[in-house]
Amino acid sequence: MDGGLKVFGSVARTQVMVATLALRETYPREVARLTAVPLVTVQRIVDELERQGIVVSRLSGNQRRVTVNAEWIAADELRALALRLLDVMPDLRAALDGERRRPRRRGKPRDRSGRDAA
Repeated sequence: MDGGLKVFGSVARTQVMVATLALRETYPREVARLTAVPLVTVQRIVDELERQGIVVSRLSGNQRRVTVNAEWIAADELRALALRLLDVMPDLRAALDGERRRPRRRGKPRDRSGRDAA
């Protein structure tokens, strides 16, 4: 997707880490959609990060919500690095910028591209 940065060991792991950190709270399917990394790979990476204590997850209904572990020793520095890496990952930045983080108003029209009208 973004030229192959391997800052966190692999391209997929780097994309998953950056997307998770940039979104603050997310779920594996959303990360998979935004990064074009297969869902099973995202789930495996999140499991590894959780075992290492870098992220924490909680169930909300049947959805696994993932956030950075605020008590992890370098959480703030990791978030700052991820936001800086977005500058050299234009595809991921575009996907994240196009992501709605709150519900649309009911009945609000959409423009031709499928995006919300202003």
